[in-house]
Amino acid sequence: MSILFSLVLFLGAAGLMLWHVRSWQATQREKPSAKELDFRRRQFRRRIQTTAMLGLLAVAILVGHWITGAARLFYWGAVLLLVAWMVLLALVDVWATRWHVGRMQREIQLQQVKLRAKLRSRKKAP
Repeated sequence: MSILFSLVLFLGAAGLMLWHVRSWQATQREKPSAKELDFRRRQFRRRIQTTAMLGLLAVAILVGHWITGAARLFYWGAVLLLVAWMVLLALVDVWATRWHVGRMQREIQLQQVKLRAKLRSRKKAP
């Protein structure tokens, strides 16, 4: 059962890796602003790193069955640290995305206020 789980996890990680690369390539074709490109580059690095570690976790689960003795405790401790690092990266990604979207929303709201003020001033002019 764990062999099947490892295989599915590894294939899922490979699929996500491909998805992230294609998304990054699409972002580069769009030629975004410098701020947007910086955010997307950092996001890509975080997600590629997390996805690669997910693939590594799949392999580690598979290999873990052949580890015996005292090394087993250290091995699974290292696997646990890998999972903790992945969770930390995922939380940072969530926080960074929320911050970025919030900043974009504030910029849009500011533009809306400016446009409404401009529209009101044009309506008042004879």
